[in-house]
Amino acid sequence: MTNPSDVLELTLTVGHALITSGAEVTRVEDTLTRIAHAYDYDAVEVYATPTGLFVSLEGRPPVTGVRRIRKRVPALDRVGAINALSRQIASNPGHPTDHLPTVEAILAAPPTVPEWLNPPLWALGAAACTMLVGGTLPDFMPAFVANLFAQEVLKLVAWLNLPDAVGEFSAGFIAVFAGALLHRFTGANLEAVIAGGIMMLVPGTAFTTTIRDAIAGDLGSASARAAEVALKVAALAAGVGAALALMHRGG
Repeated sequence: MTNPSDVLELTLTVGHALITSGAEVTRVEDTLTRIAHAYDYDAVEVYATPTGLFVSLEGRPPVTGVRRIRKRVPALDRVGAINALSRQIASNPGHPTDHLPTVEAILAAPPTVPEWLNPPLWALGAAACTMLVGGTLPDFMPAFVANLFAQEVLKLVAWLNLPDAVGEFSAGFIAVFAGALLHRFTGANLEAVIAGGIMMLVPGTAFTTTIRDAIAGDLGSASARAAEVALKVAALAAGVGAALALMHRGG
């Protein structure tokens, strides 16, 4: 039987990579269990949450490991690559330590879409949402620009290592403030521009993962994710409300 410490290290590394990439808890627990079974560890316990990972392998001696999860950034391409690796391990296990560089390479690989292309694509999505909520063609570009400003604020907050809620509040505030300025100079539909500008800031992926965890019966994870989503939405709404209140007071 393979050294349990090596198998434990592989499962913890894979699980940590999945959770930080936004995978749902059910996927994480199933993947790690299958990896342990591939190395003939039938008695394995995996407990994953959005903020922590616990793995226990019964052997001689039994081993248990814990990993703290501090940051989660959705990256479905990484989740897919790690899933492919887990299927490879299930069919041809090899030595556990041989797969660790592959996991590190997946995490270090550049994203499918270049970083410089993300802001205009997100802003394009925001502008398209403007059209869905009653906006017209003249509202397209103001919503595009307002969302670009909001994204830059999110980047600044992340660079300063401030809490995510601060970023959501600031992005919502700037999206509305930029939309108001563009409305003043272009005459664009303010309501449509604001709606489009903040639409892409709503944590839709996190909300979907929350629902999937709840349906799968992982109530602890679902509750934690729901609290995270609620906090982000509340912070975003507070930023929007603060900007609107400031605009109303300014006349």
